[in-house]
Amino acid sequence: MRLFVSVIVSGMLLGIASQVECANILVLMSVVSQSHFIWIRPIVNRLAEVGHNVTVLSVNVDSAAPANVTYIHLENSYNTLYGNGTLARNDILERSNEMAMAATVSFYKFGLLGCEGAITSKGLQQLLQYPPDFRFDLVIYDFTCGPCVLALLHKFHYPPLVSVTGFGVPQFTERLVGGHKAASLVPHFTQLTDSPMPFSQRFTNTLIHLFDALYRRYVFLPRLQQIAQQAFDFPLPDLTELEQRTLIMLTNSNPALDPAESMPPNVIPVGGLQIVEPKPLPSELQNFIDNAPQGAVLFAMGTNFKSKMFTAERQAMFLEAFALLPEYRFLWKFDDDQLPRKASSNVLIRSWLPQNNILAQPKVRAFITHCGLMSTQEATYHGVPMIGIPIYVDQHLNLHRTVQIGAGVKLDLATLTTGSIVAALREVLQNASYQQAIGRRSALFRDQPEKPLERAVWWIEWALRHPREDRLRSGTVKMNYLAANGFDVFACIVVGAVALLMIIRKIVSFMYQVPNTRPKEKLK
Repeated sequence: MRLFVSVIVSGMLLGIASQVECANILVLMSVVSQSHFIWIRPIVNRLAEVGHNVTVLSVNVDSAAPANVTYIHLENSYNTLYGNGTLARNDILERSNEMAMAATVSFYKFGLLGCEGAITSKGLQQLLQYPPDFRFDLVIYDFTCGPCVLALLHKFHYPPLVSVTGFGVPQFTERLVGGHKAASLVPHFTQLTDSPMPFSQRFTNTLIHLFDALYRRYVFLPRLQQIAQQAFDFPLPDLTELEQRTLIMLTNSNPALDPAESMPPNVIPVGGLQIVEPKPLPSELQNFIDNAPQGAVLFAMGTNFKSKMFTAERQAMFLEAFALLPEYRFLWKFDDDQLPRKASSNVLIRSWLPQNNILAQPKVRAFITHCGLMSTQEATYHGVPMIGIPIYVDQHLNLHRTVQIGAGVKLDLATLTTGSIVAALREVLQNASYQQAIGRRSALFRDQPEKPLERAVWWIEWALRHPREDRLRSGTVKMNYLAANGFDVFACIVVGAVALLMIIRKIVSFMYQVPNTRPKEKLK
């Protein structure tokens, strides 16, 4: 009998293991950004490597995907976002100087345009044609720009949901998983604050967080629901409720770079999971770096920024500055059609450069960057000081935090000159304090019990093992804002205290009231 029970238990365990090892997983990646794809792709490939079948609805596709990964292309997303001047790429100076509220609105406008691109893509319709009884064991979705295609969760009978983002810990995270984002401690992505914040910064930061929350809830999400409904042949559930079904959340955050936050235990930081062991460089690049007299500098502005956005005048400024520093060699990721002038011999220009592999080279002394989060993480991991030219969204805040710890300097795009470029380069390259500061941050960033990618995959498989276990989720996600933050209780205490004081005042007034003892005058 004992042997029989043992066999049964072993069979059950093997069944559970096989479910985890051979799960069908759907990944939803509707964010129109190459960088987000770069961040999520290692998760997809690692899940495939351990035996899962992965279907990916994505604005980008991987031509070298593993055999058990199927990409379904949202082919109209980039065209909708950038085509016909919808979101012009040449308004770069205006975008880099947006005020806080305007930048917040632009963030959500980006999400709405991405949604329009997704619903008009044949790829989404292809996935909607799957049979009604088709089952996915798990859904992973990038929640950064809203739950546009999350109604697929309803179509596929509500498998467990793992929400992921390459955008740090977004400002609206607690509205998906509960918890608290203290505006007195955690800056909105538009706010370049001190630590700790003085009252004026806490006041402004609180107002911006409030504006963001109201705009997302009452403008962005209703409009997103209207746009998304056009693609589905069934009435959509409330998308807000769908995104609140998050079982596990993976955030691109790390305490070495990000402020401490009060988040529930199902929010797992996996910052830097896209960083892999560096591969050998092509001999041309390796020789160019190795032969640099005093070191090399990488110049790369990420995947969304195009070199022509600098204008020919600014491009010429960089080339002139590099020529004035012949003791260093510069590698420039330049994707424009032509240069405004011939580059000096210490400059190597290519339309694409292996950023992570170059930053890993010991002779790379500085990184001219837009300070996107992933570029900031890679520079931190490899211990390379930064010269930042922030443009969009969180890039200003990423650079601000780097400058605060003394690991980089800022170049202002609006006032850029050849002289300012040379001064910034000399400051970082010739002052050892920048290397020391980034070295300290690098040590903290690297000091983890396991690789972030392995942590991410472990928690995804945890969701497969415990698909209905919600004890890690915070109850505040289903409470209104006033109740979740205890304001209703506080108001009750205040009202009760005021009422009690009024009663006491009445009692005291009555007890000490002096009676009128004057004799009445006799009538004459």
